[in-house]
Amino acid sequence: MRVGALLACALVVLGACASPPAPAPVPEQPAAKPIPPPTPITSPDPAQPSALSYGLVTSQVRKGVTTQLELVQLFGSPNISTFDSAGIESWVYERTVTQTEVQSNARTAQAAANLGVFFGNAQGGANAATGQSNAAGSTTTSIRSITVIVKFGPNKTVSDYSVRASYF
Repeated sequence: MRVGALLACALVVLGACASPPAPAPVPEQPAAKPIPPPTPITSPDPAQPSALSYGLVTSQVRKGVTTQLELVQLFGSPNISTFDSAGIESWVYERTVTQTEVQSNARTAQAAANLGVFFGNAQGGANAATGQSNAAGSTTTSIRSITVIVKFGPNKTVSDYSVRASYF
């Protein structure tokens, strides 16, 4: 038994000295591709001025029919786009136009007198002209403002909208 015990001790000692087996190689996982953010709906030609007006909104926007893409094509991109706590998406359009008119009132008075004297064979003449000018002007500035709020349903069509136009 002594030999057996010695042999057992030797195996234990040798086993303790041996390095643990290397872990099995882990196959390399492909990197997860990030999910791109949704592509925003933008106007095809941003250089075009917006045709936003009270009449156009009320004649073209139809509840349950008009889509977000159609709104962008009509009015351009909204100024504000939000989601409320219920997940309802809303767009806000705001446009303001300042218009200045300059009017000039001018009065011009001209008088001309031609005097001619004819005596026998002799001719004598005199010409006289006078001019007068009065000018006055005025400037009028007006501001037109329109705000449109559009709410969308889950299918991205208009569920409700409101329009407010101001002129001052």
